[in-house]
Amino acid sequence: MAVIDHVDWGGLDLLVAHQQRNRSAHSPVISLFRWWARRPHCFAGALLDAARIEFRRQSFLVADPFSGGGTVAFEATRRGLPIYAQDLYSWPSAGLATALTAADPDDFKNAARKVLDALKPLREEYWRAKDAELWETTHIIRVRQTACPSCSMGIYLFRDALVSLGSRAGDEPSAFFGCVSCGAVTKRAKSVKSFSCRACGLRTRTDTPRDDRAAPRFSCPHCTEEHLLSALLLPSPQWHPVLVRGQNFSNGKSLIRAVDKWDAAVDDVVTTDASLRTEIPNGLETGGLKRNGFSFWSELYTRRQLNIITAALREVALIDAPEEVRLHLRLAVLGSAEMAGYVCRWERYHPKALEAIANHRFSRSTVTVETNLLSTSGRGTLPRRFEAAEKALLWMRSEGYPTRTSHAKAGSRRRSVSGALVVTGSSERQLLCNGAAQLIFTDPPYHDDLQYGELARLFHAWMAHAGECQESAESDEAVPNSVRGATTEHYEDKVAACLTESRRTLASNGRLVLTFHNKNMKAWNALSRALFRAGFDVVGLAAVAAENASDHSKRGKESFLCDLVIECSPKRKRERGWDLEVQGATDTAERKNLEAIGLALAECVNRGDGDIGALFAAHLRRLRTSQVLIRRGGK
Repeated sequence: MAVIDHVDWGGLDLLVAHQQRNRSAHSPVISLFRWWARRPHCFAGALLDAARIEFRRQSFLVADPFSGGGTVAFEATRRGLPIYAQDLYSWPSAGLATALTAADPDDFKNAARKVLDALKPLREEYWRAKDAELWETTHIIRVRQTACPSCSMGIYLFRDALVSLGSRAGDEPSAFFGCVSCGAVTKRAKSVKSFSCRACGLRTRTDTPRDDRAAPRFSCPHCTEEHLLSALLLPSPQWHPVLVRGQNFSNGKSLIRAVDKWDAAVDDVVTTDASLRTEIPNGLETGGLKRNGFSFWSELYTRRQLNIITAALREVALIDAPEEVRLHLRLAVLGSAEMAGYVCRWERYHPKALEAIANHRFSRSTVTVETNLLSTSGRGTLPRRFEAAEKALLWMRSEGYPTRTSHAKAGSRRRSVSGALVVTGSSERQLLCNGAAQLIFTDPPYHDDLQYGELARLFHAWMAHAGECQESAESDEAVPNSVRGATTEHYEDKVAACLTESRRTLASNGRLVLTFHNKNMKAWNALSRALFRAGFDVVGLAAVAAENASDHSKRGKESFLCDLVIECSPKRKRERGWDLEVQGATDTAERKNLEAIGLALAECVNRGDGDIGALFAAHLRRLRTSQVLIRRGGK
């Protein structure tokens, strides 16, 4: 039987849907470090349990050569299975190695409190007394300002008139609207169709439609000339504070209001620490930052944020605590770098700060938010990250740490695994001995859907500042990237090389299980060819829920919410034929597309030839669905 034959796919779909709504509650380790396209923990656990049944063994080595966020490693560890995890990049591999390193939760809690106590003077910069009460500014919302190329008058780049609802209350009736002429915000009923600015009187419509598919344009409110937004983004960004969110120390009440003259909201001092002025490299994702006028990573942050992160790293290095405690503290501090004050976007309909890399892209908003990184209120602050780390430590202790956790580089000598071995570097060379792994369970990069290395550059810059980041070889990344000249053929070659090496490390009766989805036929063709070149046969297929449909990046879009699970065995000359059908529900257009592409892929891999596009179309016709989600050359 195939491993996937032992899974209750209907029950698993329900469990995935339940757990994906609040992943950190069910698997607290997910909050320790950001990575992308993490598969559901309950899915990984179900596959590992199924492998135990199929192999009739309670213990065997599991390998994940594209480990990323570490879901497979965490779930293997919970079951007492030895795990080998490898990733090209330092940020996810160091994060995973730290997460799998045991530390005493009480020692961590005490050390975190000492760090926060040492940083209190920096927190006090956000405090102010108002009406005999002490308030803390938790967020400062700014709009980008520029000059009209035609008339030289000032323009405030509110692309949407509504800047923020008045509060996070579900029935909040009011909202703040921004004036493009003077930069002031005006509070009105959130349903108004237009408003008059309280400062300059300019009347502005609030319901002007916007075409997000076209190059964004902006009309000057003074001379009415229209300009491409890209032409208004000056080389050196200038920002105007418009709103603050504050919290009352005495009663915990929060309030969003317009900036006044007593707020310390102007950020006019740049850090003098030369080590932070690391140039932002060119790239598909980072190129957007450069086109928005940012040249150095330090320019993404306010002075106060830079001071807090650098001071926190310094305190962690000096604190009298066990090394494993310092590792967890340092990971939390480095993670706070994603709250960059000039990149993070303000979620206007549910007032909160979204991380600089939310939705798998660097935000390029012209309305940004500075998070007070020392506040106890708000997403991504140090107190909140320390709390999450403590919760994860308690969870891992209750579930069981590996007997030993090691972290190595891909150039190290080959070795056996006892506990957990996490490796940084290309999986074209793995440290396992021949035939050591019984199960290889992984998800390769999803073609060009995500630029993993470019998104990780922000964290790598800070890791380098902290002296703990090896050079990342993005040229080894299995992702098409036009800036690097990496094509789909490059993607296929890299995936094939990594899977070929995994074939070496896989036991003769072992299995490879991977998950994948994509809307580009070129990605599926490349994956099928890579599997064939690596010497595998497809022996099982299944469709499973994988994404939360309510996520901002998925909402209202024709996105894949399911994964295709592909089980493979080493190819043999006289292997019996496999009668393949796709396990799990296939009752929607999305799942029928996955069924069709899965069967087409299996035919191409097992026969070594075939037109995957033509086979896919034939299976779609058999399944009687006219909705085609996977297209040649398209997203």
